[in-house]
Amino acid sequence: MELIELIYISTVTTPLCDEELESLRRQCAAANQLRGISGMLLYDGHHFMQVIEGERPKVEQLFEHIKQDKRHINVEALICNPIKKRNFRKWAMGLIDLDKNPSYREVKKSRPHRRLPLSYKLLKSFRNHEFEIDEHIERSFGN
Repeated sequence: MELIELIYISTVTTPLCDEELESLRRQCAAANQLRGISGMLLYDGHHFMQVIEGERPKVEQLFEHIKQDKRHINVEALICNPIKKRNFRKWAMGLIDLDKNPSYREVKKSRPHRRLPLSYKLLKSFRNHEFEIDEHIERSFGN
């Protein structure tokens, strides 16, 4: 079965409190573990960026479900690529609240010989506010 990674961004309809984020993480981790899905979710208080990894039909089905979730709008897939191995295999649903974990915003030096997967580069860009989400969404919807 073909493994893929799907990366999307979205805008939250209402900011989520710590308890809501933890509830979301627990529910998704349980469901993802049953589906064989792995990934990482970043939250900055206004937006989500998530990497979802797994077998193509399962990831595509999950993404259709995610798009219907009322906690966010403007859900836009950025990338859907085949992958040879999972980059987040240890997490059925990793979650980082960037506002609560400022240490994740620190730019860390990576070894020059190490090639980071595109998913890591996008998450790092989102983390460091280098990714212009609002402008990107506006362009995508023609506003």
